[in-house]
Amino acid sequence: MKSEYVHLYVSTLHFSDPRRIAEYQSQLRDWIHGNVSLCEKSLFIFDEVDKMPSSVMNAIKPFIDHYDSLEGVDYRHSIFIFLSNLGSSDIAQKALEYYEAGKKRESIKLEEVEELLMAGAFNEEGGLRMSDLISNHLVDHFIPFLPLERRHILLCIQDYAQEMKIYLSEGDVEAIAELLQYFPRHNPIYSSSGCKRVAHKTALYVSTKIDNERQLLEHDLSDEL
Repeated sequence: MKSEYVHLYVSTLHFSDPRRIAEYQSQLRDWIHGNVSLCEKSLFIFDEVDKMPSSVMNAIKPFIDHYDSLEGVDYRHSIFIFLSNLGSSDIAQKALEYYEAGKKRESIKLEEVEELLMAGAFNEEGGLRMSDLISNHLVDHFIPFLPLERRHILLCIQDYAQEMKIYLSEGDVEAIAELLQYFPRHNPIYSSSGCKRVAHKTALYVSTKIDNERQLLEHDLSDEL
C-alpha cells in the first residue's frame, strides 16, 4: 500500500457529491491515464463502491476493456479492485443456510455466490448500479467475503492479545467476544462488524479489568489498616 504505484480511492472522500458525477468521471480518466503512463502495472483500489454515486465507474470502462492500448498507453497490466458491501445480505443468508444445514462454510462454491454478488452490484444503489463494467462482463472475478462467525472473533481476540503481548484467559476472551454484536436475531452466530472492533473492545476490557483489580486491592489494603 505504500508504493507510489498503488492508488486508493475512498468513495465517501473522493466521490461524495452525486451532483459532481461528470467532474468525478473526468478526474478518474485523468488519474488513471496519468498513473498508468508512468507505470503500466499500477494498482487501483476503489473502496466503499456501494456509497459511490451510480455511473461514476463507467468512466473507467475503456481502461479495462479489451484494447491493446489507448492513446499509446497499455492498460492490460493494471489491476482494478472494487471493494463493496453490495450483496452482503445475500451472502450472509447463503452462509447461514449452510450453517443451519450442518455444512462447512468452506464447502460454499464460488459460483454460488458470484451470481449473488454480480446481481447485487448491478441492481443495488451504488457505483456499479446498471454499470457498463458489469453489463459488458468486464469484471473478471467477484470474490465474496463471508461473514465471520463467533469462533473467528475468538481467534481475532487471541491474535490481537498476542500481538500486543497481553495475557488473556479463556474466560477473558469469551467475555470480550460478548461485547460485540451478532446476527441474525434468531441465531446470532455472525459478527456484525467482523473483527474491526476487536482492538478497541479488548483495550476497554483490559483497562476496566485493571481498574477493578486495583480498586479491589486498595479496598483490601484499607481493610487491613
